[in-house]
Amino acid sequence: MSTTALRRSPQAVPADFALTLLQDAAAIGEEPDLILERLRLPFRIDDLRHGRVATLPDAQFVQLYRECITLLANRANRERNLPPMSKDEVDMLCYCVITCANLEEVILRAARFCAMLGGRAGKLWLDTEKDTATFHMQTFRLPNSVSGLLADLTGLSFYHRLYSWLIGEEIPIEGFGVIYDNRGDEVTLPRLFHHPILYAQQDNHFCFPAQYLGKPVVRSYQRLVELLAVFPFDVMHGPGGQHCFSEAVEHLILGQLARGEPIPTAARFANVFNMSSATFRRRLAEENATLGDVKERCRRQLAIELLGPESHLKIADVALRLGFSDARAFRRAFRVWTGESPEAYRSGRSGSA
Repeated sequence: MSTTALRRSPQAVPADFALTLLQDAAAIGEEPDLILERLRLPFRIDDLRHGRVATLPDAQFVQLYRECITLLANRANRERNLPPMSKDEVDMLCYCVITCANLEEVILRAARFCAMLGGRAGKLWLDTEKDTATFHMQTFRLPNSVSGLLADLTGLSFYHRLYSWLIGEEIPIEGFGVIYDNRGDEVTLPRLFHHPILYAQQDNHFCFPAQYLGKPVVRSYQRLVELLAVFPFDVMHGPGGQHCFSEAVEHLILGQLARGEPIPTAARFANVFNMSSATFRRRLAEENATLGDVKERCRRQLAIELLGPESHLKIADVALRLGFSDARAFRRAFRVWTGESPEAYRSGRSGSA
């Protein structure tokens, strides 16, 4: 099975990926609809089960993936009385390796970082035999853990994607080896993680040509700051790819809007990315975008989602969620975006549902 065949566009994520995450969360006692409500996503699990929602925008899936994987990883750690590894610690690991000279140094430094966390991040090590290098990740989770499989696959995918991104090209692997038994996700999991899954292995690992260990790190600290706005939860992006700066800004804006918080100013965004306001605008301009463009795109996307058949929000409430001063200003903007009023759009969607 080729890596290319396993990839999907990050713009539209198949609903069965979301369904798999929610079903795993349900298996450990979490209520899927409460998760969706907490994230303010405009659908329910039955919409996924019965095909009423076929795809999710990438930003929604990133939200859902982050929430579900955090729940699953925390549960898997509690089963062994281990505190979870936080997103801040994941970010710090990335900051620690960005200054390495080559991939081998990156892996060895990541192993040292995880060792300092006393088992919470698992144990990493590297074996090299002839022309093959093997990256090992022991997480101390129970091999029959319901939540452990997705958590450990996420960990393996994280390291493979991080290492590939650092050297600027995808590291070829045959698949992810895991200690868990095959639970029947023959289609969904390989598509979600871009590679075949090798079950019932002695440990969690992936193998790659040893020649890649000498590949130099080509990414900068500044690009890492941009990457970490969405990484490692943007699993639909293939390893080694060039992340769009405007895409990182878009994810941050959608997150703010989803939480009902105001969109940051250019100065605030520049501070988040550790750059000047002029550099922030220049980075967007390099992709033929402005902050205004990205804000409008996010508002339009969320407006269409919030006016869907399953949503019962009033027009004034939608306007408030999107940061408009009033419903009248929202109606003007929506007509520019779609050529019709929010009421007419909602009526048309309800009639075709």
